[in-house]
Amino acid sequence: MTSRWNNPTGGFGYHLRAFSRRRTRWAPFVRATTRFLHGWAPRERTLLLVGPSGGHCLDLSFLRRFERLVAVDFDPFAPMVFRWRARHLLADGRVSLTWDSRDHLSPGAKGFDRAPVRALLDAHPDAAVLFCNLLGQLPLLGDAPAPEQSDDDPPEGSYEHWLVGLAEALHGRTWASFHDRLSGNVRPRAIDEGALVAWSPSTELVAKHYPLTDDPNLSLIDHRTSALCPELPRAQWVWEIAEGTWHLIEGISVRGDREPA
Repeated sequence: MTSRWNNPTGGFGYHLRAFSRRRTRWAPFVRATTRFLHGWAPRERTLLLVGPSGGHCLDLSFLRRFERLVAVDFDPFAPMVFRWRARHLLADGRVSLTWDSRDHLSPGAKGFDRAPVRALLDAHPDAAVLFCNLLGQLPLLGDAPAPEQSDDDPPEGSYEHWLVGLAEALHGRTWASFHDRLSGNVRPRAIDEGALVAWSPSTELVAKHYPLTDDPNLSLIDHRTSALCPELPRAQWVWEIAEGTWHLIEGISVRGDREPA
């Protein structure tokens, strides 16, 4: 069972880091995320926020376009922090917020299960859906892919199989996700934050955006999100999450009927 209090996707330590870094080291990442969200512009009046944590990476002015927010995050600190950050947004009652603290996403004994996330989406059929820098963190809660695992036909219970099922469950919905693709102690280069790019396999991303090196102290983590809608264009930007640690972020946004936003 995933710990609600301290796990790789968040917890108390994450909130402390966010408060100290959001206006400094994280500022370029927050600005790029803001541009991405404002370019999405969903028409729905309800937004399902999946994994918003305390809203540290979100532009609260973007949320004003909605009448109702439904936040889904099992971090016990997140509701208090989010409500405090959004206190001015919520004060006049024009935007309402409800919180779902159940764990819909963590893997179980047989790995990642599609049923809970499908039920979550079905419970909010009229909502636009935003995955808040979450999908690249979920693999840290499960097992590593088997060496013989096929990218084209991932086994049931694997994260890749779950991610393909998520895309199927979102068919016809208005949704967006910004998520980790690669991370490590090497800064990505040649990232055009103002352009949409075609999907690339991780090997091509490494060749295009990272310098060649044989330094054993430099390494990258693949966050296993490449299976999400490879047919769709995506935005890319960089997050320096800590000094000397960078994440290559990808953002996908879709309006109804799978039209890229």
